[in-house]
Amino acid sequence: MNSLTRMAALSFLIGLYVGCSPVKFSLDDSKCKDSGCVVENGKYSFNYSATAGYGKVDILIVNDNSASMSFEQARLAPRFANFIGDLDSRNINYRIGMVSTDVAGANKGALLSFGGSPYLTPQNADRLSLFNQTIQRPETLACEKFIANWIRNNGGNTSSINSSAYSAAYAQNCPSGDERGVYAANLVVNNNPSSFIRSDAHLAIIFLGDEDERSGLYCEQRNSNGACVKMSSQFAFDQMDQPGFLISNVKDKLGADKFNSLSVHAIVVKDQACLNQQNSQALDNYAPTTGLVSGSYGANFLAFTNQGWGMAADICSSDYTSQLGQIRTQITDRIKDIVLNCSNPTDLIVTVSGSPVSHHIDGKTLKFNQYLAPGTSVTLSYKCDSLN
Repeated sequence: MNSLTRMAALSFLIGLYVGCSPVKFSLDDSKCKDSGCVVENGKYSFNYSATAGYGKVDILIVNDNSASMSFEQARLAPRFANFIGDLDSRNINYRIGMVSTDVAGANKGALLSFGGSPYLTPQNADRLSLFNQTIQRPETLACEKFIANWIRNNGGNTSSINSSAYSAAYAQNCPSGDERGVYAANLVVNNNPSSFIRSDAHLAIIFLGDEDERSGLYCEQRNSNGACVKMSSQFAFDQMDQPGFLISNVKDKLGADKFNSLSVHAIVVKDQACLNQQNSQALDNYAPTTGLVSGSYGANFLAFTNQGWGMAADICSSDYTSQLGQIRTQITDRIKDIVLNCSNPTDLIVTVSGSPVSHHIDGKTLKFNQYLAPGTSVTLSYKCDSLN
């Protein structure tokens, strides 16, 4: 065999060996020290268990700030301490924002301030006191005092409020009496003030109120089942007042993932007994004002809970601890993301107790297509070309 033939044969054999041998990449093995991976066939390989159900949630509280709500606001304030404490104990990365039902003013749809911050997070050391201060609306209390003092100054004559002078003074001293909670929530979805709603967080909305949307005045006539069969011309709903529009608006504005994890809850007047209680309250402890500001059955807000979007609670409850606990459980049960060690991993296998779990990938985030209870152990196996 001549030298050229020998050289060609040698080159062929070398090429054959290289082509059939495992490809070696210069992956940094030291990166596996902290992340727990191993390097196999030129990829970072992971096999571990993670706990599902602890992630991000943005909680929007829609607070009825009209006259007659100060009593309920004061009772709810300390009960939310347990609600927030439960989120803290589960290491939930939360934001709590609040908006009023008054959408008539210049700041309609703006988040209420928590001592200068647009929302609360676990990093707010004084978050409980800030929440208590913010849920108890000063404009609500001032309005109630204004109404009571007006009647006091008119010798206890409640008919004195049927004057143009009273109407003008009311407009100066009170929030709008036209409560539009669903409308306010839609404004937040549309405008996302202070970037409150995060793209990768579950969204929960909680309505608080002793009156229905538009104080229930939107309906002139209901059937025996309580359904509105004749809408008022003066207080007719805009599409922004409609529960169905809020649900579709979340999907259109915020995306399918947000829609799939959305929950909507209502702490409102649920029955006739609660309505009777609301209609017997006195403003500023002044007896002549008893029943002057009435409540209404929260039908529009309960439409969300009746369709399975969340929990309904009674605003007349003597102790909100259990009801808020149920709402908190529903909120945390819907948090279902796990952050992986790389974007778009290959050979991904996800199981719970040995059974596959339906999921999809968004960058580095593993999103489950079903709700997993907090604390669920998920087994993960996948490979990464690089760690990022």
